[in-house]
Amino acid sequence: MKTSPFFLAACALAPFMATALAAPVFDPTGFELRETRPFSISVQPASTLATASSPSYRLVPGGITLSSDARKPTAYHARQPRTELSENHIWRVQDAPAALDATLHIDRFPKSGQVVLAELGPDNDNAPLLRLVVDGDRVVLRGMIDNAPANGVAIGTIDATHTAHIGLQTLPDGQVATMVNGTQSQLHLSRQALSIPVVFRTGAHVVEDIGTTPDTISVTLTGLSARHGTAQSGLRT
Repeated sequence: MKTSPFFLAACALAPFMATALAAPVFDPTGFELRETRPFSISVQPASTLATASSPSYRLVPGGITLSSDARKPTAYHARQPRTELSENHIWRVQDAPAALDATLHIDRFPKSGQVVLAELGPDNDNAPLLRLVVDGDRVVLRGMIDNAPANGVAIGTIDATHTAHIGLQTLPDGQVATMVNGTQSQLHLSRQALSIPVVFRTGAHVVEDIGTTPDTISVTLTGLSARHGTAQSGLRT
């Protein structure tokens, strides 16, 4: 009897779905704090966060609160500010399975723009492979997804508590499973996305129609983990 590839994908993703539904655990191992400002980027290992201080973050029981300007830079070539926890090594989807989790509460919404919950993308300013944003009460996935509309795919909702529990798994063939506040989705990355070096990141970040007047976004992360398969490509830095 011939086995459907969709059945095989579902079997491979089943352990991930069970893990994604579990209680969040904040484990910043393998992450670093990155503070992007219009003309600078600072990087701090997660292991040193307890001994340093910054106006952009503060440790809380079981997690960390991150804040960033939510103001569109007016200077040419300036970067959009953001404060995030980002993986400190680079990997590729085609190399091995990866399971990524984040739980965050949006403490302060900006007056304009869309809040980015998490991204999977290059460790630079290039467009991400995947970006999860808050659009009203929906969580929308955008990026390099086969047969996806330009405005993205709704993969879950965020309620009045403003908390998002996110699970993301990628398989080397491009299969992607998502879990957002209990809602499951399965999609497929475009072929060209599989070989792009990427990192997983989450934090205080706003995109789209951002104003130029002073504004702030603040989130609290109480869940974070990244687990990768053993067949890594040697891209670790």
